[in-house]
Amino acid sequence: MFKHILVAVDFSPAWPLLQARLKALSAWGAERVTLIYVLSSRYPATPEETHRPHYEAKLKELAGDLAAPGVTLDTEVRSGEPGAVLTEAARELGADLLLMGCRGHNRLHEFFLGSTALDAARLTDRPLWLEPVADELTGADSRLLVLATDGSDAVAGAEAQAVTLAPHFQRRLAVTASCASEGCCEREIADAERHLDGIAERIEELETRVLDGDPRRAIIEEARREHADLIVIGKRGRNRIQEFLLGSTAEAIARDAHCPVLVVPQGA
Repeated sequence: MFKHILVAVDFSPAWPLLQARLKALSAWGAERVTLIYVLSSRYPATPEETHRPHYEAKLKELAGDLAAPGVTLDTEVRSGEPGAVLTEAARELGADLLLMGCRGHNRLHEFFLGSTALDAARLTDRPLWLEPVADELTGADSRLLVLATDGSDAVAGAEAQAVTLAPHFQRRLAVTASCASEGCCEREIADAERHLDGIAERIEELETRVLDGDPRRAIIEEARREHADLIVIGKRGRNRIQEFLLGSTAEAIARDAHCPVLVVPQGA
């Protein structure tokens, strides 16, 4: 489980949701929490180093509200490109989860803090929990976990993470998508079903489904229909062009999901 959680803070209305999520995650065994604020160097903003003491003090106030027995709380203020700084901090500090908010999907599907969450998802080599910021989301429920898998080696980390998280959810569902209506052969569907059956041997009372359609839409629609509380997806390890697993599938899920998304890098 997550022993050290790094939380991206920007002092926006996202904080109450992140705080609620953090308390839920901490109850699962967190031993250390680090709150981090980034003085952004993203154009047109420039780091205001003279403001650093102000933000350091504000972070310490937030940390005081999170005090809990057995949990060590740290705070840091760093400067630079937020997505890169956050992922580097997670790596440098040995965090095993990066928690941050992302804007509820809108017409442009823009992420909270511009493209910070998207940058972090592309760059991270640690699990990244994206908490959607929207008025209708007010709690940190743990009813249904949805694991989205394509059966490849790249999602092994996501599958292992789902196994670990499963006991904390009332229902568990593993899905994969195939374009059966567009000529996907029966053998491919049978292979997908066998892979899901293998996961079911590791997760008690796991429901499994092979969905028909483009994974980018089918998985999102199924999660919405089932009122999922978390989608777990995998992504390939970082490479020169920093592409997500299945081209744009993981990115589309992270952008359009109505619920939190846990992005687990290959090998994490």
